[in-house]
Amino acid sequence: MKINVVPVDGMVITEDTTFAPGVYPLRQGITIGANGVTLDGGGALLVNAAHEGAAVRAENQANITIRHLSTSGFYHGLRFDHCQNVSVENVRVRDTAEIEGIDTFLYLWNPIEQVYGGAILLHDVQGGVVRNSDFQHQMNGVLLYGCSNVTIENNNGSFNSGWGVYLNASSDNVIQTNQLDFCDRVYRRPENGSIRVEADAAGIVLVEGSSRNTILKNSALCGGDGIYICGYDFKGGKRPCNDNLVEDNDFRLSPNNAIEASFSQGNIFRRNDCSRSNYGVWIGYARDYVLEDNHVEFNRWCGISIEHSDHFTIRNNRILTNGQGLRLFTRGGEVLEIWRGWETNHDFLIEGNLFENNRIGFDGYTGPEIQGIEGHGYVLTGNTFRDNRVGARFHRISDTRLSGNTFAKNVEQAVLLVAQPGVMLNDNTFQDNAAEVIESLA
Repeated sequence: MKINVVPVDGMVITEDTTFAPGVYPLRQGITIGANGVTLDGGGALLVNAAHEGAAVRAENQANITIRHLSTSGFYHGLRFDHCQNVSVENVRVRDTAEIEGIDTFLYLWNPIEQVYGGAILLHDVQGGVVRNSDFQHQMNGVLLYGCSNVTIENNNGSFNSGWGVYLNASSDNVIQTNQLDFCDRVYRRPENGSIRVEADAAGIVLVEGSSRNTILKNSALCGGDGIYICGYDFKGGKRPCNDNLVEDNDFRLSPNNAIEASFSQGNIFRRNDCSRSNYGVWIGYARDYVLEDNHVEFNRWCGISIEHSDHFTIRNNRILTNGQGLRLFTRGGEVLEIWRGWETNHDFLIEGNLFENNRIGFDGYTGPEIQGIEGHGYVLTGNTFRDNRVGARFHRISDTRLSGNTFAKNVEQAVLLVAQPGVMLNDNTFQDNAAEVIESLA
Protein backbone atom coordinates (compact mmCIF):
# COMPACT_ATOMS: atom_id res chain seq x y z
CA MET A 1 0.00 0.00 0.00
CA LYS A 2 1.12 3.52 -0.80
CA ILE A 3 0.41 6.10 1.89
CA ASN A 4 0.55 9.91 2.06
CA VAL A 5 0.43 10.08 -1.73
CA VAL A 6 -0.04 13.53 -3.25
CA PRO A 7 -2.67 13.30 -6.02
CA VAL A 8 -1.42 14.32 -9.45
CA ASP A 9 -3.75 15.33 -12.27
CA GLY A 10 -4.48 12.40 -14.58
CA MET A 11 -2.76 9.81 -12.36
CA VAL A 12 -3.71 6.13 -12.70
CA ILE A 13 -3.90 4.12 -9.47
CA THR A 14 -3.16 0.38 -9.69
CA GLU A 15 -2.61 -0.53 -6.03
CA ASP A 16 -4.05 0.34 -2.64
CA THR A 17 -3.39 4.02 -2.01
CA THR A 18 -3.98 6.59 0.73
CA PHE A 19 -3.81 10.26 -0.20
CA ALA A 20 -2.11 12.90 1.89
CA PRO A 21 -4.53 15.43 3.41
CA GLY A 22 -4.93 18.64 1.42
CA VAL A 23 -6.81 20.43 -1.34
CA TYR A 24 -5.85 19.42 -4.87
CA PRO A 25 -7.03 21.11 -8.11
CA LEU A 26 -7.28 18.31 -10.68
CA ARG A 27 -8.71 19.07 -14.12
CA GLN A 28 -8.53 15.46 -15.40
CA GLY A 29 -9.16 13.67 -12.11
CA ILE A 30 -7.95 10.23 -11.03
CA THR A 31 -8.43 6.83 -12.75
CA ILE A 32 -8.55 3.45 -11.02
CA GLY A 33 -6.60 1.21 -13.42
CA ALA A 34 -6.67 -2.24 -11.81
CA ASN A 35 -8.94 -4.69 -10.04
CA GLY A 36 -8.99 -4.97 -6.28
CA VAL A 37 -7.87 -1.40 -5.54
CA THR A 38 -8.77 0.51 -2.37
CA LEU A 39 -8.42 4.30 -2.53
CA ASP A 40 -8.52 6.01 0.87
CA GLY A 41 -8.85 9.75 0.42
CA GLY A 42 -7.29 10.42 3.80
CA GLY A 43 -9.45 13.52 4.04
CA ALA A 44 -8.18 14.96 0.74
CA LEU A 45 -10.41 17.32 -1.29
CA LEU A 46 -10.21 17.08 -5.10
CA VAL A 47 -11.38 20.23 -6.91
CA ASN A 48 -12.32 21.14 -10.47
CA ALA A 49 -13.93 24.55 -10.93
CA ALA A 50 -14.80 23.74 -14.58
CA HIS A 51 -17.49 21.18 -13.58
CA GLU A 52 -16.07 18.66 -16.05
CA GLY A 53 -15.18 14.99 -15.89
CA ALA A 54 -15.03 12.99 -12.67
CA ALA A 55 -12.80 13.31 -9.66
CA VAL A 56 -12.37 9.53 -9.60
CA ARG A 57 -13.43 7.12 -12.33
CA ALA A 58 -13.05 3.46 -13.23
CA GLU A 59 -14.03 1.38 -16.23
CA ASN A 60 -14.09 -2.42 -16.62
CA GLN A 61 -12.71 -3.00 -13.13
CA ALA A 62 -13.84 -5.12 -10.19
CA ASN A 63 -13.63 -5.04 -6.40
CA ILE A 64 -12.97 -1.32 -6.03
CA THR A 65 -13.31 0.61 -2.78
CA ILE A 66 -13.32 4.40 -2.44
CA ARG A 67 -13.55 5.95 1.04
CA HIS A 68 -12.80 9.08 3.09
CA LEU A 69 -12.60 11.31 0.03
CA SER A 70 -14.14 14.72 -0.75
CA THR A 71 -14.71 16.29 -4.17
CA SER A 72 -16.01 19.62 -5.44
CA GLY A 73 -16.72 21.06 -8.87
CA PHE A 74 -16.65 18.09 -11.29
CA TYR A 75 -19.44 16.94 -13.62
CA HIS A 76 -19.64 13.78 -11.50
CA GLY A 77 -17.84 13.31 -8.23
CA LEU A 78 -17.26 9.59 -8.84
CA ARG A 79 -18.03 7.62 -12.01
CA PHE A 80 -17.90 3.86 -12.56
CA ASP A 81 -18.65 2.22 -15.94
CA HIS A 82 -18.96 -1.56 -16.56
CA CYS A 83 -17.63 -2.49 -13.14
CA GLN A 84 -18.32 -5.17 -10.56
CA ASN A 85 -18.45 -4.92 -6.78
CA VAL A 86 -17.88 -1.21 -6.23
CA SER A 87 -17.86 0.11 -2.66
CA VAL A 88 -18.12 3.81 -1.83
CA GLU A 89 -18.06 4.78 1.84
CA ASN A 90 -17.76 8.02 3.78
CA VAL A 91 -17.42 10.20 0.70
CA ARG A 92 -18.49 13.86 0.48
CA VAL A 93 -19.38 15.36 -2.92
CA ARG A 94 -20.39 18.98 -3.60
CA ASP A 95 -20.95 21.39 -6.49
CA THR A 96 -21.26 18.94 -9.38
CA ALA A 97 -22.68 20.21 -12.68
CA GLU A 98 -26.27 21.55 -12.76
CA ILE A 99 -28.53 22.59 -15.60
CA GLU A 100 -30.23 25.96 -15.83
CA GLY A 101 -32.94 26.64 -13.33
CA ILE A 102 -36.37 28.13 -13.43
CA ASP A 103 -37.23 27.62 -17.12
CA THR A 104 -35.92 24.04 -17.45
CA PHE A 105 -38.14 21.02 -16.87
CA LEU A 106 -36.17 17.87 -16.08
CA TYR A 107 -36.19 15.00 -18.57
CA LEU A 108 -36.46 11.67 -16.78
CA TRP A 109 -35.31 9.45 -19.64
CA ASN A 110 -31.94 10.80 -20.73
CA PRO A 111 -29.68 8.04 -22.11
CA ILE A 112 -26.28 7.54 -20.53
CA GLU A 113 -24.69 9.67 -23.28
CA GLN A 114 -26.73 12.64 -22.01
CA VAL A 115 -26.68 11.89 -18.30
CA TYR A 116 -27.12 14.80 -15.90
CA GLY A 117 -24.43 15.73 -13.44
CA GLY A 118 -24.43 14.33 -9.93
CA ALA A 119 -22.42 13.08 -7.00
CA ILE A 120 -22.03 9.43 -8.07
CA LEU A 121 -22.76 7.78 -11.41
CA LEU A 122 -22.91 4.00 -11.53
CA HIS A 123 -23.27 2.74 -15.11
CA ASP A 124 -23.55 -1.00 -15.73
CA VAL A 125 -22.32 -1.76 -12.24
CA GLN A 126 -23.17 -5.22 -10.92
CA GLY A 127 -22.84 -5.54 -7.17
CA GLY A 128 -21.67 -2.99 -4.66
CA VAL A 129 -22.62 -0.50 -2.00
CA VAL A 130 -22.75 3.27 -1.52
CA ARG A 131 -23.08 4.12 2.16
CA ASN A 132 -22.55 6.74 4.85
CA SER A 133 -21.86 9.49 2.32
CA ASP A 134 -22.94 13.11 1.83
CA PHE A 135 -24.34 14.23 -1.53
CA GLN A 136 -26.28 17.37 -0.60
CA HIS A 137 -26.73 20.75 -2.30
CA GLN A 138 -26.21 19.94 -5.98
CA MET A 139 -28.39 18.58 -8.79
CA ASN A 140 -28.40 14.82 -8.18
CA GLY A 141 -27.14 12.43 -5.56
CA VAL A 142 -26.72 8.85 -6.86
CA LEU A 143 -27.48 7.96 -10.50
CA LEU A 144 -27.83 4.28 -11.46
CA TYR A 145 -27.92 3.27 -15.13
CA GLY A 146 -28.26 -0.44 -15.92
CA CYS A 147 -27.18 -1.52 -12.45
CA SER A 148 -28.14 -4.52 -10.31
CA ASN A 149 -27.46 -5.83 -6.83
CA VAL A 150 -26.26 -2.44 -5.57
CA THR A 151 -27.16 -1.22 -2.08
CA ILE A 152 -27.55 2.52 -1.48
CA GLU A 153 -27.82 3.09 2.27
CA ASN A 154 -27.37 5.66 5.04
CA ASN A 155 -26.51 8.52 2.68
CA ASN A 156 -27.67 12.13 2.75
CA GLY A 157 -28.77 13.33 -0.69
CA SER A 158 -30.94 16.24 0.43
CA PHE A 159 -31.43 19.76 -0.96
CA ASN A 160 -30.78 18.72 -4.55
CA SER A 161 -32.42 20.45 -7.52
CA GLY A 162 -33.06 17.14 -9.29
CA TRP A 163 -33.08 13.74 -7.62
CA GLY A 164 -31.77 12.14 -4.49
CA VAL A 165 -31.48 8.62 -5.95
CA TYR A 166 -32.28 7.90 -9.62
CA LEU A 167 -32.66 4.44 -11.19
CA ASN A 168 -32.69 3.99 -14.99
CA ALA A 169 -33.02 0.38 -16.23
CA SER A 170 -31.73 -0.74 -12.85
CA SER A 171 -33.23 -3.74 -11.07
CA ASP A 172 -32.72 -5.87 -7.96
CA ASN A 173 -31.15 -3.05 -5.95
CA VAL A 174 -31.73 -1.93 -2.35
CA ILE A 175 -32.31 1.73 -1.49
CA GLN A 176 -32.61 2.05 2.29
CA THR A 177 -32.29 4.43 5.25
CA ASN A 178 -31.21 7.40 3.14
CA GLN A 179 -32.10 11.03 3.84
CA LEU A 180 -33.35 12.53 0.56
CA ASP A 181 -35.27 15.59 1.73
CA PHE A 182 -36.04 18.80 -0.21
CA CYS A 183 -35.18 17.37 -3.63
CA ASP A 184 -37.32 19.81 -5.57
CA ARG A 185 -37.11 22.44 -8.25
CA VAL A 186 -38.77 25.78 -8.96
CA TYR A 187 -40.21 25.88 -12.47
CA ARG A 188 -41.88 28.66 -14.47
CA ARG A 189 -44.61 27.34 -16.75
CA PRO A 190 -44.20 28.80 -20.24
CA GLU A 191 -47.92 28.88 -21.02
CA ASN A 192 -48.84 31.31 -18.25
CA GLY A 193 -45.69 32.28 -16.36
CA SER A 194 -46.90 30.71 -13.10
CA ILE A 195 -44.12 29.50 -10.83
CA ARG A 196 -44.38 26.22 -8.96
CA VAL A 197 -42.18 23.69 -7.22
CA GLU A 198 -42.34 20.76 -9.66
CA ALA A 199 -40.40 19.95 -12.89
CA ASP A 200 -40.17 16.20 -12.07
CA ALA A 201 -37.71 16.63 -9.24
CA ALA A 202 -38.08 13.89 -6.62
CA GLY A 203 -36.39 12.18 -3.72
CA ILE A 204 -36.39 8.81 -5.54
CA VAL A 205 -37.02 8.09 -9.25
CA LEU A 206 -37.46 4.78 -11.10
CA VAL A 207 -37.76 4.70 -14.91
CA GLU A 208 -36.95 2.55 -17.97
CA GLY A 209 -37.91 -0.83 -16.54
CA SER A 210 -36.35 -0.49 -13.10
CA SER A 211 -37.92 -3.50 -11.38
CA ARG A 212 -37.70 -5.70 -8.29
CA ASN A 213 -36.00 -3.00 -6.26
CA THR A 214 -36.44 -2.78 -2.48
CA ILE A 215 -36.95 0.75 -1.15
CA LEU A 216 -36.98 0.82 2.64
CA LYS A 217 -37.05 3.38 5.46
CA ASN A 218 -35.94 6.41 3.46
CA SER A 219 -36.85 10.00 4.29
CA ALA A 220 -37.91 11.94 1.18
CA LEU A 221 -39.68 14.91 2.73
CA CYS A 222 -40.68 17.97 0.70
CA GLY A 223 -39.66 16.47 -2.65
CA GLY A 224 -41.13 17.63 -5.96
CA ASP A 225 -42.50 14.11 -5.58
CA GLY A 226 -41.43 11.91 -2.71
CA ILE A 227 -40.99 8.96 -5.07
CA TYR A 228 -41.78 8.86 -8.80
CA ILE A 229 -42.11 5.52 -10.62
CA CYS A 230 -42.94 5.72 -14.33
CA GLY A 231 -42.94 2.96 -16.94
CA TYR A 232 -43.69 5.18 -19.95
CA ASP A 233 -41.63 7.98 -21.52
CA PHE A 234 -44.57 9.90 -23.08
CA LYS A 235 -42.97 9.53 -26.52
CA GLY A 236 -44.33 6.02 -27.07
CA GLY A 237 -41.70 4.07 -25.15
CA LYS A 238 -43.10 1.47 -22.71
CA ARG A 239 -40.68 0.12 -20.09
CA PRO A 240 -42.78 -0.76 -17.01
CA CYS A 241 -41.14 -0.63 -13.59
CA ASN A 242 -42.58 -3.76 -11.98
CA ASP A 243 -42.55 -5.65 -8.68
CA ASN A 244 -40.83 -3.03 -6.57
CA LEU A 245 -41.31 -3.07 -2.78
CA VAL A 246 -41.69 0.41 -1.24
CA GLU A 247 -41.98 0.09 2.52
CA ASP A 248 -41.69 2.21 5.69
CA ASN A 249 -40.68 5.44 3.90
CA ASP A 250 -41.56 9.02 4.84
CA PHE A 251 -42.78 10.87 1.73
CA ARG A 252 -44.66 13.72 3.41
CA LEU A 253 -44.96 17.38 2.44
CA SER A 254 -44.69 17.19 -1.34
CA PRO A 255 -46.20 20.13 -3.26
CA ASN A 256 -47.22 17.50 -5.83
CA ASN A 257 -47.42 13.77 -4.98
CA ALA A 258 -45.93 11.97 -2.02
CA ILE A 259 -46.05 8.82 -4.21
CA GLU A 260 -46.56 8.75 -7.98
CA ALA A 261 -46.35 5.31 -9.56
CA SER A 262 -47.85 4.73 -13.00
CA PHE A 263 -47.60 2.56 -16.15
CA SER A 264 -46.35 -0.48 -14.23
CA GLN A 265 -47.54 -3.55 -12.37
CA GLY A 266 -46.94 -5.60 -9.25
CA ASN A 267 -45.62 -2.78 -7.06
CA ILE A 268 -46.23 -2.93 -3.29
CA PHE A 269 -46.53 0.16 -1.07
CA ARG A 270 -46.63 -0.68 2.62
CA ARG A 271 -46.43 1.44 5.80
CA ASN A 272 -45.40 4.65 4.05
CA ASP A 273 -46.38 8.11 5.29
CA CYS A 274 -48.01 9.92 2.36
CA SER A 275 -49.39 12.94 4.20
CA ARG A 276 -49.59 16.73 3.89
CA SER A 277 -49.06 16.84 0.13
CA ASN A 278 -51.08 17.95 -2.87
CA TYR A 279 -51.91 14.27 -3.48
CA GLY A 280 -50.84 11.52 -1.11
CA VAL A 281 -50.72 8.84 -3.83
CA TRP A 282 -51.27 9.24 -7.57
CA ILE A 283 -51.41 6.09 -9.71
CA GLY A 284 -52.51 5.54 -13.31
CA TYR A 285 -52.40 2.75 -15.89
CA ALA A 286 -51.25 0.19 -13.35
CA ARG A 287 -52.08 -3.40 -12.45
CA ASP A 288 -51.73 -5.77 -9.50
CA TYR A 289 -50.64 -3.17 -6.95
CA VAL A 290 -50.93 -3.53 -3.18
CA LEU A 291 -51.40 -0.45 -0.96
CA GLU A 292 -51.33 -1.59 2.63
CA ASP A 293 -51.02 0.00 6.09
CA ASN A 294 -50.08 3.43 4.72
CA HIS A 295 -50.82 6.68 6.57
CA VAL A 296 -52.53 9.17 4.26
CA GLU A 297 -53.55 12.39 6.01
CA PHE A 298 -54.12 16.09 5.29
CA ASN A 299 -53.62 15.97 1.52
CA ARG A 300 -55.06 18.92 -0.33
CA TRP A 301 -56.97 17.27 -3.18
CA CYS A 302 -56.91 13.56 -2.59
CA GLY A 303 -55.37 10.98 -0.30
CA ILE A 304 -55.16 8.20 -2.93
CA SER A 305 -56.10 8.87 -6.56
CA ILE A 306 -56.11 6.00 -9.08
CA GLU A 307 -57.13 6.10 -12.74
CA HIS A 308 -57.33 3.46 -15.48
CA SER A 309 -56.01 0.63 -13.31
CA ASP A 310 -57.09 -2.83 -12.23
CA HIS A 311 -56.60 -5.71 -9.81
CA PHE A 312 -55.55 -3.68 -6.79
CA THR A 313 -55.65 -4.57 -3.11
CA ILE A 314 -56.07 -1.50 -0.87
CA ARG A 315 -55.99 -2.70 2.73
CA ASN A 316 -55.72 -1.30 6.27
CA ASN A 317 -54.77 2.24 5.28
CA ARG A 318 -55.55 5.26 7.47
CA ILE A 319 -57.07 7.83 5.12
CA LEU A 320 -57.79 10.94 7.16
CA THR A 321 -58.73 14.58 6.55
CA ASN A 322 -58.11 14.74 2.81
CA GLY A 323 -60.12 16.53 0.14
CA GLN A 324 -61.14 13.10 -1.12
CA GLY A 325 -59.97 9.99 0.65
CA LEU A 326 -59.76 7.33 -2.08
CA ARG A 327 -60.71 8.30 -5.63
CA LEU A 328 -61.05 5.67 -8.35
CA PHE A 329 -61.80 7.46 -11.59
CA THR A 330 -61.80 7.00 -15.34
CA ARG A 331 -61.48 10.04 -17.56
CA GLY A 332 -60.16 8.78 -20.89
CA GLY A 333 -57.42 10.49 -22.86
CA GLU A 334 -55.01 10.12 -25.75
CA VAL A 335 -52.72 7.71 -23.91
CA LEU A 336 -55.40 5.01 -24.15
CA GLU A 337 -54.39 4.46 -27.76
CA ILE A 338 -51.00 3.30 -26.52
CA TRP A 339 -52.09 1.51 -23.35
CA ARG A 340 -54.97 -0.64 -24.56
CA GLY A 341 -56.53 -2.71 -21.78
CA TRP A 342 -56.70 0.18 -19.31
CA GLU A 343 -59.92 1.73 -20.60
CA THR A 344 -61.40 1.87 -17.09
CA ASN A 345 -60.76 0.96 -13.47
CA HIS A 346 -61.91 -2.50 -12.43
CA ASP A 347 -61.40 -5.28 -9.90
CA PHE A 348 -60.40 -3.50 -6.70
CA LEU A 349 -60.48 -5.09 -3.24
CA ILE A 350 -60.81 -2.32 -0.66
CA GLU A 351 -60.85 -3.72 2.85
CA GLY A 352 -60.18 -2.74 6.43
CA ASN A 353 -59.41 0.92 5.71
CA LEU A 354 -60.33 3.87 7.92
CA PHE A 355 -61.87 6.78 6.00
CA GLU A 356 -62.28 9.64 8.47
CA ASN A 357 -62.96 13.37 8.18
CA ASN A 358 -62.57 13.55 4.40
CA ARG A 359 -64.82 15.64 2.18
CA ILE A 360 -65.67 12.37 0.39
CA GLY A 361 -64.32 9.18 1.92
CA PHE A 362 -64.52 7.01 -1.21
CA ASP A 363 -65.32 8.41 -4.66
CA GLY A 364 -65.71 6.05 -7.60
CA TYR A 365 -66.79 7.46 -10.93
CA THR A 366 -66.62 7.00 -14.68
CA GLY A 367 -66.21 10.27 -16.57
CA PRO A 368 -68.43 11.33 -19.47
CA GLU A 369 -65.61 10.83 -21.99
CA ILE A 370 -65.88 7.05 -21.50
CA GLN A 371 -68.81 5.40 -23.23
CA GLY A 372 -69.84 1.77 -23.30
CA ILE A 373 -67.78 0.65 -20.30
CA GLU A 374 -67.92 1.69 -16.66
CA GLY A 375 -65.73 1.24 -13.64
CA HIS A 376 -66.67 -2.14 -12.19
CA GLY A 377 -65.74 -5.01 -9.96
CA TYR A 378 -65.16 -3.03 -6.76
CA VAL A 379 -65.46 -4.90 -3.46
CA LEU A 380 -65.56 -2.71 -0.33
CA THR A 381 -65.59 -4.74 2.86
CA GLY A 382 -64.76 -4.17 6.50
CA ASN A 383 -64.01 -0.46 6.06
CA THR A 384 -64.97 2.31 8.47
CA PHE A 385 -66.38 5.55 7.05
CA ARG A 386 -66.58 8.09 9.89
CA ASP A 387 -67.09 11.84 10.08
CA ASN A 388 -66.77 12.39 6.35
CA ARG A 389 -69.02 14.86 4.57
CA VAL A 390 -70.01 12.00 2.24
CA GLY A 391 -69.00 8.49 3.23
CA ALA A 392 -68.92 6.84 -0.22
CA ARG A 393 -70.04 8.10 -3.62
CA PHE A 394 -70.59 6.02 -6.78
CA HIS A 395 -71.24 7.58 -10.20
CA ARG A 396 -71.65 5.35 -13.26
CA ILE A 397 -70.16 2.34 -11.48
CA SER A 398 -71.35 -1.24 -11.99
CA ASP A 399 -70.91 -4.70 -10.48
CA THR A 400 -69.83 -3.37 -7.11
CA ARG A 401 -70.47 -4.78 -3.61
CA LEU A 402 -70.36 -3.11 -0.20
CA SER A 403 -70.54 -5.50 2.73
CA GLY A 404 -69.57 -5.42 6.37
CA ASN A 405 -68.64 -1.71 6.33
CA THR A 406 -69.43 0.75 9.11
CA PHE A 407 -70.81 4.20 8.23
CA ALA A 408 -70.89 6.50 11.26
CA LYS A 409 -71.52 10.24 11.74
CA ASN A 410 -71.11 11.19 8.08
CA VAL A 411 -72.31 14.78 7.70
CA GLU A 412 -74.45 14.68 4.54
CA GLN A 413 -74.96 11.01 3.69
CA ALA A 414 -73.33 7.68 4.22
CA VAL A 415 -73.68 6.47 0.61
CA LEU A 416 -74.50 8.50 -2.50
CA LEU A 417 -75.49 6.57 -5.63
CA VAL A 418 -75.51 8.64 -8.84
CA ALA A 419 -76.82 7.75 -12.32
CA GLN A 420 -78.30 4.43 -11.19
CA PRO A 421 -75.00 2.60 -10.60
CA GLY A 422 -74.89 -1.16 -10.15
CA VAL A 423 -73.94 -1.11 -6.48
CA MET A 424 -75.11 -3.78 -4.03
CA LEU A 425 -75.18 -3.09 -0.27
CA ASN A 426 -75.26 -6.01 2.17
CA ASP A 427 -74.84 -6.18 5.96
CA ASN A 428 -73.40 -2.71 6.43
CA THR A 429 -73.81 -0.81 9.69
CA PHE A 430 -75.18 2.76 9.71
CA GLN A 431 -74.82 4.88 12.87
CA ASP A 432 -75.78 8.55 13.35
CA ASN A 433 -75.41 9.63 9.72
CA ALA A 434 -77.41 12.62 8.43
CA ALA A 435 -78.76 10.22 5.77
CA GLU A 436 -78.00 6.64 4.91
CA VAL A 437 -78.36 5.89 1.19
CA ILE A 438 -79.38 8.52 -1.36
CA GLU A 439 -79.94 7.82 -5.02
CA SER A 440 -79.65 10.52 -7.67
CA LEU A 441 -80.08 10.57 -11.44
CA ALA A 442 -77.47 13.27 -12.05
